[in-house]
Amino acid sequence: MSTDDVQPIIDALANRLGRSVAVDDPSIRLIAASRHFGDEDAIRTRSVLDREVPRAIVQWVKARGVAGWTGPGHLPADAELGISPRVCAPVRCNNLLLGYLWLIDAEQQIGAEELRLTAEVADSVGLVLYRRMLHKERERSQEESTLRMLISPEREDRRHAIDDLLNENLLAATAHIAVFVIEVAEGGEGDAVALESAVEQVRRALPPRSTLTLVQQRKAIIVVTGARPAGEQHLRSLADIVRRRFTEVSPGQRGCVVGISASHAGLDSAALGHREAGTAVRAARMLPMFGPVASWSALGPFGLLLRVDLDELTEALPLPGLKELLADPAHSGLVTTVEEFLDRAGDVNATAEALHVHRTTLYHRLRRAETVTGLSLNNGLDRLTLHLALKLSKLATASQS
Repeated sequence: MSTDDVQPIIDALANRLGRSVAVDDPSIRLIAASRHFGDEDAIRTRSVLDREVPRAIVQWVKARGVAGWTGPGHLPADAELGISPRVCAPVRCNNLLLGYLWLIDAEQQIGAEELRLTAEVADSVGLVLYRRMLHKERERSQEESTLRMLISPEREDRRHAIDDLLNENLLAATAHIAVFVIEVAEGGEGDAVALESAVEQVRRALPPRSTLTLVQQRKAIIVVTGARPAGEQHLRSLADIVRRRFTEVSPGQRGCVVGISASHAGLDSAALGHREAGTAVRAARMLPMFGPVASWSALGPFGLLLRVDLDELTEALPLPGLKELLADPAHSGLVTTVEEFLDRAGDVNATAEALHVHRTTLYHRLRRAETVTGLSLNNGLDRLTLHLALKLSKLATASQS
């Protein structure tokens, strides 16, 4: 028997007791399960098939305080949730909670001797999981260090990181990469744990050796690699996995925002991808128009505007009339009208329809805006100046909120 394998340990207990046995991690996600003996219920079957159970089941289990148990104990049935009576044994090593060992006890016949055997097996499983944790932590530390170098602005750092990745064979395919930056919208306790869980969920959704990850308190970075470029739909589906899992795990079900880079060729593009994803996540955080997930490819001019010093540029607007238009609340209607007009490339009919006004009213507002700013909407350069000023003002306002 391998000293690093949970499966033979729980199989031995299952065969001895004639009952199915399962081990979950602390989030109630399946680590290993024995064969069934006809005692499985719908929840055990779903756990084996999906490797996790519905959130309602997780909440039900945790509400019974099993994380604080010092040994095996009985949990009652819950017909509404489809849960049969169970024995739960916390799995620990060095006082760390590493998971739970489960026996289904539909007949409620598990006695003291079986509980003693269950406790011994839980200790054995705890030792294996503790070794795994230490090994994983060493691997994760190496991975995080390599990722920091891979996205470094220094070419020499990136070269060393790429050499390490190739020499250690940490990635199965490196022809194409995409980068995600995730930020917690509103900080609070448990953010790092929730981000770790969200990142792990993405790892599970992808083939082995296709990700590099780094979690830093309220921020996470994921580099996804593959033999072919990843499509926009696929990348957004991964972002949805991150957001859904973060919300499930975070206290108070808080949200996060995600920025996605373009797909690039080669590991040496990771630094570029990181900059793009960082700009995109800033858009997701600041501009509601992009929603909680923003892609670099969808930013348009905001991709450049979000990289500049907004305060300095808005303070240095070249024309006094522009400042008057943007600063006076009485002109907010004019600002909305002009921005809609410019966003629609000067299409009067489309602008009037979008604003639900008559064309005559629209022309009147546009002339007033020209009077205030001293700019002509018939002049291409004036249009560009006004359009940029409106977008910069929106960004500056968002950055201060």
